[in-house]
Amino acid sequence: MPRKYLVTAQWDEAAGVWVATSEDIPGLVTEAATLDNLLGRVTAVAPELLADNRVADATAGIIDIHILSELDPAASAAE
Repeated sequence: MPRKYLVTAQWDEAAGVWVATSEDIPGLVTEAATLDNLLGRVTAVAPELLADNRVADATAGIIDIHILSELDPAASAAE
């Protein structure tokens, strides 16, 4: 069974973008205007980062990435 990698996506109100980071994928920090675009960016760079950091072999098959999105509605409504 493939290991699960957790990515956190947080809305940066000031910059107007979603920012993805992960403790499971060393070096992962990327941003995009939409969650769909962020997903594309994460899935594009995650295999290489995992291989570069010797966390997983990108050629070994499925890489199970879970993205947890966080949006603080109170912060968005305050502006």
